[in-house]
Amino acid sequence: MPYDPDLFAGTAAWYRRYRPPYGDEAFAHVIRAFGLDGTGRLLDLGCGPGILAVPLSEHVSEVLAMDPDADMLAEGRLYAAERGRTNITWMQAGSEDLSPALGRFRCAVMGQSFHWMDRDAVLRAYEDLLEDGGGFALINPGVNRPIESWEPLIEPIIARYLSPLNPPQRSPERTQAPSLARSRFIIEPDVEFTLTLARDAESVIGYYRSTSGAGRRRLGDRADAFDDEIRETLARAYPPRWTETLVTSVVIGRKPER
Repeated sequence: MPYDPDLFAGTAAWYRRYRPPYGDEAFAHVIRAFGLDGTGRLLDLGCGPGILAVPLSEHVSEVLAMDPDADMLAEGRLYAAERGRTNITWMQAGSEDLSPALGRFRCAVMGQSFHWMDRDAVLRAYEDLLEDGGGFALINPGVNRPIESWEPLIEPIIARYLSPLNPPQRSPERTQAPSLARSRFIIEPDVEFTLTLARDAESVIGYYRSTSGAGRRRLGDRADAFDDEIRETLARAYPPRWTETLVTSVVIGRKPER
């Protein structure tokens, strides 16, 4: 199914502020895996607001950050400016725009974006784009995290405001596994990293509002009421701040040396 460029319309600012973080250990794993030493080029495909591109830009000479959503790219530019990163090129383009004209890369990274793409086509394109001995990393925060106790509390609110939701997505591992197995890359066992995240009502609201199913465009003039119901529900069940545990899974695919 082709990617719908309006799927995340209106969610970019929420996405950058409230999506769960990847965690320093996951970044360090990718840096070690590809020997990122301040040289070489990195591709962030489906970059969103630069949550991967900006931190990793400190470890390569150049980053190409690609996303079909102009608002996501605008947020990414703001994030890069805040961090003083000037070695990132932001391109409004999708996975179907991958071509040898982009040049060669030591590695490519993808956050929670690979499952939206034609995965086999992306991996075929990477055969030409990635340097021998380089590869790609799939980085998925929260894939295997425990279901938090606040989530069942919010489900009735989601059902009232957003039913029917977009068809539920299968987990990234299940959707990407067949394509990875068919590829010519050497797929390493996934590595998981655990971190603890501070939560409050605003971050829960922000998380939902960053998703493809609950953006302000979908909620319309009910958005404020949606937010208020979540605040009131969580206030009855939780202190102002609490914690949750996240697990970030990293899958490395290496291009064999010729």
